[in-house]
Amino acid sequence: MEELDFNEIKKAQKGDKKAFDSIITVYRQRIIDLCSRYMRRTDEALDMAQEVFCNAYGELKNFRYKSKFSTWLYRMTVNMCINRLKSLKRRRFFETGSLTADEENNEKQIDVADARMPADKEMEEKDTRNIVLAELESLEPDEKSVIILREIEQVEYSEIAEIMKMPLGSVKSKLTRAREKLKQRLIKKIGD
Repeated sequence: MEELDFNEIKKAQKGDKKAFDSIITVYRQRIIDLCSRYMRRTDEALDMAQEVFCNAYGELKNFRYKSKFSTWLYRMTVNMCINRLKSLKRRRFFETGSLTADEENNEKQIDVADARMPADKEMEEKDTRNIVLAELESLEPDEKSVIILREIEQVEYSEIAEIMKMPLGSVKSKLTRAREKLKQRLIKKIGD
């Protein structure tokens, strides 16, 4: 994982806009990918990534060089995504239905079939993937975060501990419990 030179970060802290552009260039795709894991909709993930970088610009003065810059940025991203999801859940809870609600919430997706895979197998894999994602959504925020960071983003345990501000042992035990909880839920939904 590429890290930006601390000198470039120091320049950005002093207001150098080109240096901040370098930050965006180096970390943009990773932040979008991480936001996508939480938000699950491309438009929401892109909006969230933009908010993360806007927030990072304002908070850059608070980076103290005690960890990797990516860890600081990931922590900010995870916290902002969790807060956004909580906000969206509250908003949906209090929303009233409208005649156009179904039309607004249905996102058109275009799936291109893989010519090498039979259609029924492709559909089965898509259904399985949707079940896994739905069950991942139902986990507690900390459980979801450790699964996303370790299993999907392949972040090292020590960095997850820094991102989530918890001891390394707690990260490992939380990950073990989250994996088991997810496994049990998937067994109920999908079977062995």
